[in-house]
This record gives sequence, C-alpha cells and structure tokens, in this order.
Amino acid sequence: MKKNVYVYYDRSYVRNYDEKGIDVMELLPGTHDEVRAYKYFMKAGSVVTPEIFKDKSVLYIFDGKGDAILKDEEGERRLNTVCFYAPDYNKASYSIYAVTDLAFIKVVADMDSHDKEMMANSRLHLPFFRRESQCDRYDQDCKTPGTISRTVLFGEFDRLGRLTCGICQGGNCGGTVEKGHPEVDQWNFALGDSDYQLTVGSQEDAVTYDRRAGDWDYIPAGPDHNLYAGSGKTVHYVWVEFNTYKRGK
Repeated sequence: MKKNVYVYYDRSYVRNYDEKGIDVMELLPGTHDEVRAYKYFMKAGSVVTPEIFKDKSVLYIFDGKGDAILKDEEGERRLNTVCFYAPDYNKASYSIYAVTDLAFIKVVADMDSHDKEMMANSRLHLPFFRRESQCDRYDQDCKTPGTISRTVLFGEFDRLGRLTCGICQGGNCGGTVEKGHPEVDQWNFALGDSDYQLTVGSQEDAVTYDRRAGDWDYIPAGPDHNLYAGSGKTVHYVWVEFNTYKRGK
C-alpha cells in the first residue's frame, strides 16, 4: 500500500550549528516532486540572507517562540509572534537577523506556466507579511465546536502560485476531522504548546502519530485525516496545501 503520511519529530533532531550559528535542514526530502520544505535554526546574533528565486513561490512560517528582525525593501518587520512572510520572488533581497535563538520553516514550491500567467495578470501583493492575529477567521464543517480557523493564503488570486495556507487552534477533545481531499497535498506545522494526535487513513488502514510543537508532517492528497487534541490538551498548527491540478507546463 502507498505510504500516506510522512512525519518529522523536532524533539529527535540534534541541531548542528555552523560557525555562523545557523543550522538548515531539508524536511522529509524526496517526498514531493514540486514542493520542498526547510527548517532553519538560528542562534542569537546570527544572520541569513536567503537565496531568491524568479520562478518559485516561497513562504516562511515563524512559530513565535523566538525573536528576529526581517529586513526587505519595505523596511523592518519584527518576528516575535506566529507570523508569515513571502518575498517578491527575485525583485529584492531580504535578510533575517536573530535577536534570540529561534527556528522557522521555509516552503519552496515550483510554478508551472499557468501559475506564471496568473501571477502576471493578478496576484497577491508581495512582499507579503501577516501575523496570526491579522488573519481572518473562517468556519468549516470539519472543525469541532470551539476550534478557531484562520486563513493566511486562500482563493484563486490570494494564493501563492498553487500554495494556500491557514491556521487551526483548538483543544480539549477538539480539532479537525476531515475527509480526504484528492485535489491538494497538505503539510502541517505544530505550534505553541501543541500536544495532539494526527491520524491518517480510515478503519484498518489508519495510522496515528503523536504531534508536538515544532513537528512537521506531509499528507499526500487523498486519505482522510484527523488532527485532534485529547482532554485538557491543545491542537495548534499551520497547514500548507498545494493544488495537485497542474494546468500548465
């Protein structure tokens, strides 16, 4: 049977900082042909100036546990809460300075000819920056009562290439109970004081994994999946989805 979930456990990863105080690792390498994710670990005082891409969508996810300053052509942005950043492709460089030790995720996605055509016609303003508190709430029938959902990137002209993104927060026997969606692959990044279970598949094919803050997982399009906190526990995660329907070359 085709494997239907891939998981990274942050607590089992041994940091290997270089002389500049930076460690970068690819998350779940080889599991997707068009999307790659990286986790950065930075010591206080370190600086990174990331590679810029002309034809790839890039999205950063900061977990709010550290403090940093991002500088780009529009000024400085403080990264001391859960927040999101997308650069303007190769139009301008940017840098991230670590005020304290911190970690964050970078997602890099390929763009096909249709993505580029859509981007030329109408697209999200870049560079893009949002704090979790600035993201609009929405309701969805797969979320249990009391669970808060927020949209980061959503819709035909608000997404980044074929990437969409959102946030889910709940707890105490709550979270997401979702039927499989054949049109999108999904990645999840556990935040805050998360302590929940990810179950993928149904009935005899179901597999369950414990998830904690800093963990990352990938669910290819198709299977049912639950992200669910037990009694007195918290589920808080960012989801990133990639549309599998390729309309260009």
